[in-house]
Amino acid sequence: MSCSNNLKQLALAAHNYHDTYRVFPYNGSPEGAISGDQRDRGCSWFVRILPFIEQGPAYDRAIFGGDWTFQHGPHLNVDLVNELRVPTLNCPSSPLPTTRTQSVGGVTITMQTANYVGIAGSFFQGGTSTVESTSPQFNLYGRSVLNGVITNINPANPAPGMQHVSDGTTNTLMISEQSDFQWNPLNGQKVDRRSSGHAGSTWSCGQGTGSWSQNVTTLRYPIAGGFGAAGNANPYEVNVAIFSAHPGGVLGALADGSVRFVSENIDFSTMTALADRGDGAVLREF
Repeated sequence: MSCSNNLKQLALAAHNYHDTYRVFPYNGSPEGAISGDQRDRGCSWFVRILPFIEQGPAYDRAIFGGDWTFQHGPHLNVDLVNELRVPTLNCPSSPLPTTRTQSVGGVTITMQTANYVGIAGSFFQGGTSTVESTSPQFNLYGRSVLNGVITNINPANPAPGMQHVSDGTTNTLMISEQSDFQWNPLNGQKVDRRSSGHAGSTWSCGQGTGSWSQNVTTLRYPIAGGFGAAGNANPYEVNVAIFSAHPGGVLGALADGSVRFVSENIDFSTMTALADRGDGAVLREF
Protein backbone atom coordinates (compact mmCIF):
# COMPACT_ATOMS: atom_id res chain seq x y z
CA MET A 1 0.00 0.00 0.00
CA SER A 2 2.86 2.37 0.74
CA CYS A 3 4.40 1.71 -2.66
CA SER A 4 1.02 2.24 -4.33
CA ASN A 5 0.69 5.54 -2.49
CA ASN A 6 4.16 6.61 -3.67
CA LEU A 7 3.21 5.94 -7.27
CA LYS A 8 -0.06 7.80 -6.78
CA GLN A 9 1.85 10.82 -5.49
CA LEU A 10 4.26 10.71 -8.44
CA ALA A 11 1.38 10.45 -10.90
CA LEU A 12 -0.40 13.37 -9.24
CA ALA A 13 2.83 15.37 -9.42
CA ALA A 14 3.09 14.61 -13.15
CA HIS A 15 -0.48 15.84 -13.61
CA ASN A 16 0.17 19.00 -11.64
CA TYR A 17 3.29 19.61 -13.72
CA HIS A 18 1.12 19.18 -16.81
CA ASP A 19 -1.43 21.65 -15.46
CA THR A 20 1.38 24.19 -15.09
CA TYR A 21 3.40 23.59 -18.26
CA ARG A 22 0.88 21.84 -20.56
CA VAL A 23 3.25 18.88 -21.05
CA PHE A 24 4.25 15.93 -18.94
CA PRO A 25 7.59 16.20 -17.11
CA TYR A 26 10.36 15.26 -19.50
CA ASN A 27 13.57 13.52 -18.57
CA GLY A 28 16.22 15.37 -20.53
CA SER A 29 17.40 16.89 -23.76
CA PRO A 30 20.62 16.32 -25.71
CA GLU A 31 23.66 17.44 -23.77
CA GLY A 32 25.51 20.57 -24.78
CA ALA A 33 29.26 21.07 -24.71
CA ILE A 34 30.37 23.99 -22.54
CA SER A 35 34.12 24.10 -23.08
CA GLY A 36 36.76 21.44 -23.45
CA ASP A 37 35.64 18.36 -21.54
CA GLN A 38 33.03 20.26 -19.56
CA ARG A 39 29.51 19.25 -20.52
CA ASP A 40 25.96 20.27 -19.82
CA ARG A 41 24.13 17.04 -18.96
CA GLY A 42 20.69 17.78 -17.68
CA CYS A 43 18.50 16.82 -14.76
CA SER A 44 15.97 14.01 -14.64
CA TRP A 45 12.20 14.28 -14.60
CA PHE A 46 12.32 13.70 -10.84
CA VAL A 47 13.96 17.11 -10.42
CA ARG A 48 11.22 18.76 -12.49
CA ILE A 49 8.43 17.44 -10.25
CA LEU A 50 10.06 18.38 -6.94
CA PRO A 51 7.71 21.35 -6.33
CA PHE A 52 4.74 19.00 -6.73
CA ILE A 53 5.95 16.44 -4.15
CA GLU A 54 6.45 18.97 -1.36
CA GLN A 55 10.08 19.66 -2.24
CA GLY A 56 9.78 23.26 -3.38
CA PRO A 57 12.81 24.52 -1.40
CA ALA A 58 15.02 21.85 -3.00
CA TYR A 59 13.75 22.81 -6.45
CA ASP A 60 14.48 26.46 -5.74
CA ARG A 61 18.11 25.53 -4.93
CA ALA A 62 18.58 23.61 -8.17
CA ILE A 63 20.76 25.17 -10.88
CA PHE A 64 19.48 24.11 -14.29
CA GLY A 65 22.85 23.97 -15.95
CA GLY A 66 26.15 22.19 -15.60
CA ASP A 67 26.67 18.45 -15.43
CA TRP A 68 24.04 16.60 -13.38
CA THR A 69 25.96 13.34 -13.95
CA PHE A 70 28.95 14.91 -12.15
CA GLN A 71 31.35 13.28 -14.57
CA HIS A 72 32.73 16.18 -16.58
CA GLY A 73 31.69 19.39 -14.82
CA PRO A 74 30.80 22.04 -13.99
CA HIS A 75 29.40 20.42 -10.86
CA LEU A 76 26.85 22.99 -9.77
CA ASN A 77 24.41 20.84 -7.76
CA VAL A 78 26.70 18.67 -5.65
CA ASP A 79 25.59 20.08 -2.30
CA LEU A 80 21.92 19.77 -3.25
CA VAL A 81 21.98 16.12 -4.29
CA ASN A 82 24.26 15.16 -1.40
CA GLU A 83 21.55 16.33 0.99
CA LEU A 84 18.32 15.69 -0.90
CA ARG A 85 16.27 12.67 0.23
CA VAL A 86 12.67 12.19 -0.93
CA PRO A 87 10.86 9.27 0.78
CA THR A 88 8.27 9.12 -2.00
CA LEU A 89 10.94 7.79 -4.38
CA ASN A 90 11.64 4.58 -2.46
CA CYS A 91 9.44 1.50 -2.13
CA PRO A 92 9.40 0.26 1.50
CA SER A 93 9.43 -3.36 0.27
CA SER A 94 12.61 -2.92 -1.75
CA PRO A 95 15.75 -4.72 -0.50
CA LEU A 96 17.94 -2.41 -2.59
CA PRO A 97 20.13 0.31 -1.05
CA THR A 98 18.52 3.73 -1.01
CA THR A 99 21.75 5.60 -1.81
CA ARG A 100 24.89 5.29 -3.90
CA THR A 101 28.19 7.12 -3.64
CA GLN A 102 30.17 8.84 -6.37
CA SER A 103 33.51 10.61 -6.43
CA VAL A 104 33.17 14.15 -7.72
CA GLY A 105 36.32 16.26 -7.99
CA GLY A 106 38.04 14.27 -5.27
CA VAL A 107 35.04 14.48 -2.93
CA THR A 108 32.67 11.59 -2.28
CA ILE A 109 28.99 12.46 -2.44
CA THR A 110 26.03 10.27 -1.51
CA MET A 111 22.89 10.40 -3.61
CA GLN A 112 19.46 8.85 -3.32
CA THR A 113 18.64 5.98 -5.70
CA ALA A 114 14.99 5.79 -6.72
CA ASN A 115 12.87 2.65 -7.08
CA TYR A 116 10.60 4.14 -9.74
CA VAL A 117 11.14 4.75 -13.44
CA GLY A 118 9.38 6.71 -16.16
CA ILE A 119 8.05 4.75 -19.13
CA ALA A 120 9.49 6.37 -22.26
CA GLY A 121 7.79 4.03 -24.70
CA SER A 122 7.79 0.58 -26.25
CA PHE A 123 10.51 -1.00 -28.38
CA PHE A 124 7.80 -2.96 -30.16
CA GLN A 125 4.76 -1.40 -31.76
CA GLY A 126 2.10 -1.33 -29.09
CA GLY A 127 -0.13 -4.39 -29.13
CA THR A 128 2.56 -6.58 -30.72
CA SER A 129 5.49 -8.55 -29.37
CA THR A 130 7.57 -8.85 -32.58
CA VAL A 131 7.00 -5.74 -34.73
CA GLU A 132 9.57 -3.04 -33.96
CA SER A 133 8.14 0.43 -33.43
CA THR A 134 8.34 2.93 -36.26
CA SER A 135 8.45 5.81 -33.79
CA PRO A 136 11.74 7.73 -33.48
CA GLN A 137 14.44 5.33 -32.33
CA PHE A 138 17.99 5.81 -31.11
CA ASN A 139 20.42 2.92 -31.10
CA LEU A 140 23.21 3.61 -28.66
CA TYR A 141 23.00 1.52 -25.46
CA GLY A 142 19.90 -0.30 -26.64
CA ARG A 143 16.93 1.16 -28.46
CA SER A 144 15.27 4.25 -27.03
CA VAL A 145 11.80 4.91 -28.45
CA LEU A 146 9.89 8.11 -27.63
CA ASN A 147 6.30 6.88 -27.88
CA GLY A 148 5.61 6.89 -24.14
CA VAL A 149 4.60 9.56 -21.65
CA ILE A 150 7.81 10.45 -19.79
CA THR A 151 10.56 10.71 -22.36
CA ASN A 152 13.84 12.24 -23.25
CA ILE A 153 13.27 14.98 -25.80
CA ASN A 154 14.94 16.60 -28.80
CA PRO A 155 13.87 19.40 -31.17
CA ALA A 156 11.98 16.98 -33.41
CA ASN A 157 10.30 15.23 -30.46
CA PRO A 158 9.13 17.65 -27.77
CA ALA A 159 7.63 16.57 -24.48
CA PRO A 160 4.16 15.04 -24.93
CA GLY A 161 1.02 16.47 -23.44
CA MET A 162 -2.39 14.96 -22.81
CA GLN A 163 -3.34 15.52 -26.45
CA HIS A 164 -0.56 13.17 -27.54
CA VAL A 165 -1.87 10.23 -25.48
CA SER A 166 -4.26 9.16 -28.21
CA ASP A 167 -4.81 5.71 -26.72
CA GLY A 168 -6.33 7.37 -23.66
CA THR A 169 -4.76 8.04 -20.31
CA THR A 170 -6.50 5.02 -18.74
CA ASN A 171 -4.73 2.76 -21.24
CA THR A 172 -1.19 4.11 -21.00
CA LEU A 173 1.49 3.25 -18.44
CA MET A 174 3.41 6.30 -17.20
CA ILE A 175 5.54 5.16 -14.23
CA SER A 176 6.50 1.76 -12.86
CA GLU A 177 9.00 0.06 -10.55
CA GLN A 178 12.59 -1.07 -10.51
CA SER A 179 12.61 -2.04 -6.86
CA ASP A 180 14.35 -5.41 -6.60
CA PHE A 181 17.55 -7.10 -7.65
CA GLN A 182 17.73 -8.65 -11.09
CA TRP A 183 18.75 -12.29 -11.10
CA ASN A 184 21.59 -13.41 -13.32
CA PRO A 185 20.62 -16.88 -14.61
CA LEU A 186 24.22 -17.63 -15.60
CA ASN A 187 25.72 -17.50 -12.12
CA GLY A 188 22.75 -17.08 -9.79
CA GLN A 189 23.99 -13.70 -8.54
CA LYS A 190 21.68 -10.80 -7.82
CA VAL A 191 22.47 -7.47 -9.45
CA ASP A 192 21.21 -3.95 -8.75
CA ARG A 193 20.45 -2.64 -12.23
CA ARG A 194 18.05 0.22 -11.66
CA SER A 195 17.90 3.06 -14.15
CA SER A 196 18.84 5.38 -11.26
CA GLY A 197 22.02 3.45 -10.54
CA HIS A 198 24.69 5.29 -12.50
CA ALA A 199 26.35 8.71 -12.55
CA GLY A 200 24.12 11.36 -11.03
CA SER A 201 21.71 8.70 -9.85
CA THR A 202 18.07 9.78 -9.37
CA TRP A 203 18.75 13.37 -10.34
CA SER A 204 20.44 12.91 -13.72
CA CYS A 205 18.92 12.25 -17.14
CA GLY A 206 22.23 10.81 -18.31
CA GLN A 207 23.40 12.09 -21.65
CA GLY A 208 19.88 12.58 -22.93
CA THR A 209 18.36 11.67 -26.27
CA GLY A 210 20.39 9.40 -28.53
CA SER A 211 22.75 7.92 -25.97
CA TRP A 212 22.80 6.57 -22.43
CA SER A 213 20.05 7.67 -20.10
CA GLN A 214 18.72 7.28 -16.60
CA ASN A 215 15.39 7.22 -14.78
CA VAL A 216 13.36 6.28 -17.86
CA THR A 217 13.14 3.02 -19.81
CA THR A 218 11.84 1.92 -23.19
CA LEU A 219 9.97 -1.35 -22.64
CA ARG A 220 11.67 -4.14 -24.58
CA TYR A 221 11.47 -7.14 -22.26
CA PRO A 222 8.80 -8.75 -20.05
CA ILE A 223 8.66 -7.95 -16.35
CA ALA A 224 12.02 -8.91 -14.78
CA GLY A 225 13.15 -10.32 -18.15
CA GLY A 226 15.98 -9.81 -20.60
CA PHE A 227 18.87 -9.93 -18.15
CA GLY A 228 22.11 -9.06 -19.96
CA ALA A 229 20.35 -8.65 -23.32
CA ALA A 230 20.68 -5.63 -25.58
CA GLY A 231 19.83 -2.46 -23.70
CA ASN A 232 19.58 -4.30 -20.38
CA ALA A 233 23.21 -5.00 -19.53
CA ASN A 234 24.02 -1.89 -17.46
CA PRO A 235 21.99 0.58 -15.37
CA TYR A 236 22.61 3.37 -17.89
CA GLU A 237 21.21 1.41 -20.82
CA VAL A 238 17.81 2.31 -22.20
CA ASN A 239 15.88 -0.98 -22.05
CA VAL A 240 16.28 -1.97 -18.42
CA ALA A 241 13.25 -4.09 -17.50
CA ILE A 242 10.70 -3.15 -14.86
CA PHE A 243 10.68 -5.40 -11.79
CA SER A 244 9.69 -5.29 -8.14
CA ALA A 245 9.93 -6.97 -4.76
CA HIS A 246 6.16 -7.51 -4.72
CA PRO A 247 5.17 -11.14 -5.33
CA GLY A 248 3.74 -11.79 -8.76
CA GLY A 249 4.32 -8.54 -10.62
CA VAL A 250 4.82 -4.79 -10.43
CA LEU A 251 2.82 -1.71 -9.58
CA GLY A 252 2.37 0.94 -12.23
CA ALA A 253 0.82 4.40 -12.47
CA LEU A 254 -1.27 5.01 -15.55
CA ALA A 255 -1.42 8.38 -17.28
CA ASP A 256 -4.84 9.05 -15.75
CA GLY A 257 -3.23 8.98 -12.30
CA SER A 258 -4.57 5.59 -11.22
CA VAL A 259 -2.31 2.83 -9.89
CA ARG A 260 -2.65 -0.77 -11.02
CA PHE A 261 -0.92 -4.03 -10.18
CA VAL A 262 0.44 -5.64 -13.34
CA SER A 263 0.91 -9.41 -13.17
CA GLU A 264 4.23 -10.85 -14.27
CA ASN A 265 2.14 -13.24 -16.38
CA ILE A 266 0.59 -10.45 -18.45
CA ASP A 267 0.61 -11.08 -22.19
CA PHE A 268 3.63 -9.21 -23.52
CA SER A 269 1.68 -7.62 -26.37
CA THR A 270 -0.58 -6.08 -23.74
CA MET A 271 2.51 -4.70 -22.00
CA THR A 272 3.71 -3.06 -25.21
CA ALA A 273 0.25 -1.57 -25.76
CA LEU A 274 0.40 -0.07 -22.26
CA ALA A 275 3.81 1.49 -22.90
CA ASP A 276 2.98 2.95 -26.34
CA ARG A 277 0.77 6.03 -25.93
CA GLY A 278 -0.61 6.04 -29.48
CA ASP A 279 -0.60 2.56 -31.03
CA GLY A 280 -4.38 2.34 -31.45
CA ALA A 281 -4.40 -1.26 -30.21
CA VAL A 282 -7.38 -2.58 -28.29
CA LEU A 283 -6.12 -3.14 -24.78
CA ARG A 284 -6.83 -6.57 -23.34
CA GLU A 285 -7.79 -7.09 -19.72
CA PHE A 286 -4.82 -7.10 -17.36
